[in-house]
Amino acid sequence: MCRADIDARTVTVWQTRVVADDEWDELRARLRQAGVAGEQDLGRFVSNTEFFEPSSFDERAAFEVLLAALPWLNDAKLVGAVAGHLRRPWARGKAFPVLVSAFERWAALDAMAAWHLGDALGSVATADDLSQLIRLARTSRLGMPRQMIVLALGRFKKSAEAQAAARDLAEDDDVALHALNAYRKIAGPAAALKRGSEVVRDHPGTRAAEQAQRQAKRIAKSLAR
Repeated sequence: MCRADIDARTVTVWQTRVVADDEWDELRARLRQAGVAGEQDLGRFVSNTEFFEPSSFDERAAFEVLLAALPWLNDAKLVGAVAGHLRRPWARGKAFPVLVSAFERWAALDAMAAWHLGDALGSVATADDLSQLIRLARTSRLGMPRQMIVLALGRFKKSAEAQAAARDLAEDDDVALHALNAYRKIAGPAAALKRGSEVVRDHPGTRAAEQAQRQAKRIAKSLAR
C-alpha cells in the first residue's frame, strides 16, 4: 500500500469520526433546545444503581426529538443508543413505523445497530403491528438482526400466525434459538421440546440444530422438575 493510500484512508477515518461526533452534538443540541433534562446522558444506560450513578436523561420527554432524528442519523452507535431509548412501553403505537423503516435500512449497513432497532421493535409492537412484525421475522435476508423481533413473537400467545412463524423459524440458523423460545411461550414447553427434536433430526450439522439441541436440553430439565 502506498503512502497516498494510507493518507487517504486516514482522512476517511477522521472524516467519519467528525461526522459521528457532529451527530451526537447535533442531537444533544436539539434535546437541549426542546428542554429535555439530562441530554448529556444520551446513550448511557444504567441497570444497577447500587454501583453506578443513575442516568439523568429524561427519555419520555426526549421521545419526539429522538423519533424525529432517527431517519437522518448515520452513526451506527448513535442509532443503537436512540433505539435503546425508544424501546419503552410508552413508545408503543407511534414509534413502530419509524423503527421499521430504520431497521430495514440498517440491516444492510450495520448488524448491531439493526439488532438494537429490532429489539426496540419487538418491545413496542402491539397487536395492530403483528403482521408487520411477522413479515420482518420471516424475511431471512435481514439476517441476525431479526433475533429480538422473532423472540417478541412470543408476546402474542393468541395468534396462530405468530405461532406458525415461530415454529417455522426454528429452522433458521440466524434466529433458531429465539424462535424456539418464542414458540415455547406460545405453545408450551412440551410442544417446544418436540419441535426442537424435529430440527435436530431434520437439519443435522446446522447452527439451528445446535441451538435446538441446547434449548431442548433446557426444556427437558425444566419438565423433569
